[in-house]
Parts: sequence; structure tokens; C-alpha cells
Amino acid sequence: MQLIGCELQIREPIKRSSIVEHLRKSTTAVLVLDTCQRVEVYGASVPSLEQTYLPHQWEHTQAFERLARIATGLESRILGELEILGQIRSAYKGFHANHGAVSTLLDRVFQEAISLARKARKISGIDKNLTSLSGLAARELIDRTPNGKPFAVIGSGSIASSVTRYLGKRGKSPVRVISRCPDRAMGLALEVDGFGAGLDELSYLLEDISGIITATAAPHPVLYDHHLEKANDALTVIDLGVPPDCSIEITERSKTTYISLEHIEAKAHINTDYRKKCAQVADQVIRDGAIAWSQKN
Repeated sequence: MQLIGCELQIREPIKRSSIVEHLRKSTTAVLVLDTCQRVEVYGASVPSLEQTYLPHQWEHTQAFERLARIATGLESRILGELEILGQIRSAYKGFHANHGAVSTLLDRVFQEAISLARKARKISGIDKNLTSLSGLAARELIDRTPNGKPFAVIGSGSIASSVTRYLGKRGKSPVRVISRCPDRAMGLALEVDGFGAGLDELSYLLEDISGIITATAAPHPVLYDHHLEKANDALTVIDLGVPPDCSIEITERSKTTYISLEHIEAKAHINTDYRKKCAQVADQVIRDGAIAWSQKN
């Protein structure tokens, strides 16, 4: 069986969501990895995609190696990041639920790629003492926000979900979740006894808010100054969007503390030199594992 992998570059969020949903429901068995940083698809073949830019494609051994590298955190902004392995597992569960029973070979390939990534992480120690980006952002917001004042999370993807759960477990304030998909926002909010709604209710849900974390995959800002008319004057906004979720006006807003993704990443870059050395070890483990895999497949 020949494994194929490709990266999809889709700038329009509605089109991106539609294509991802189409791929997940396709009769062609594919694993769809949809994160803030990337949309990638892996399978024995990939469904035809019109008007979609494919900047990178990989075949067989390279595709297997690429998937294992992503799961190890070697392709992430923060080496060894913890969220990406969970995102790969979630993508695999989605694949297995839809296609596992009819695609035994692919199912085994994806299991082996995830297993190789775990091995690389363990041998290299690349994620040792590394706090997740979502955990760092949530902790920063908790430290800066008065107890009892509500938090808001804008987004419902993997990072936004992790942030929401962290705030729900460790924070002492109610959590509101706002997303382009109201059902996902409500489902996530219910996990932490909060409230969720769509972006069309953004201004309403930000009333009396003292702390906001944004984490969407939108190609343009989703939070503007007029959304904060009823928010508290002393406001902390942490922007984890790539590109930024906040307009320029938010970053310059009086009495608002704006914290960028780069600021949060800097906290995670402690011992970066050590993790770079670990990354070299992990890279070799992945390369050797991919070669061994290709010899059997």
C-alpha cells in the first residue's frame, strides 16, 4: 500500500471548514489533521479537491515520516509541544470511527506513526518539563484576572478546548465560549458548566468580562474594539491566533493588557537549547523508524 500525504492551504475559514468536513465524510479513507497551524491529509489516496492550493505533498516513506515528525512536535513552533500529539490522536480516532473497519492497513500505518512519535519523545526527552501553550496562557489569564469575574474563550478548536478545560478546572470564575460554530461552543462550555454561543453574540457575551483568550484559525481578526464596549475597563486579552485574532485597535486599547502569542511562547522557550539537542535525537529516531517502516511496507 502506498501512503500519500498533502498539506492544504485554505485561507477562507468557511471554505476551510467545508472542505475539512467533506474530507472527513468522504468514502475515501483519509486521516484529516486540522489544527490552528495546518490542514493535512493522509491516506492511500486523497479525494479530488477543486480550488485548493497544495503547497506540499509527500509519498509513502516521506508521508509516514512527516506524520511522525508532527506528532513528535518537530514541526511545531515550540519544539516538542504537547497539544499536537493529542491533536494527532483525535484525528486518528476520527479516522478509525469512520474508516478503521474497512481500512485495516491504513489503520495500522497511523498507529505505527503515533507509536514512533511516542518512542521519539521518550528517547529524546524533547517534552520533558514542557508546559503546554494552552496551560501557560490559561495560567497567565488566571493570575491577571480577579476571582469571580468571568473568562471568555474565543474559538473551539484543540487549543481553545484545552484552554477552556484548564480554566474550568483551575480557575475560580465562570467561562464563556464563543465560536463560529455555536454547537461546538455550547458543547465545550457545558464541560466546564459555562455558556457558549456563536460569534454573532460576541459583544453580548463579553459584557463584564475581565479576561479573554482567543485561539482561532481565522485568516483575519475576529475581535474588534466595538466588541468590548461593555467589557470591564481593566481587561486582559491573550491572543493565540495565527495570524492574530485581535485588531490593531485592541492592541492599543487604553487600560487593556494585550498579550501576544510570542509572549506566551517565550515562557515555553525555557531550556530551548536543551530541547534543540533533544530534537536532533528525536529527528534521528524518526528517520531510522521511517526507514525501518518502509522496508516492511
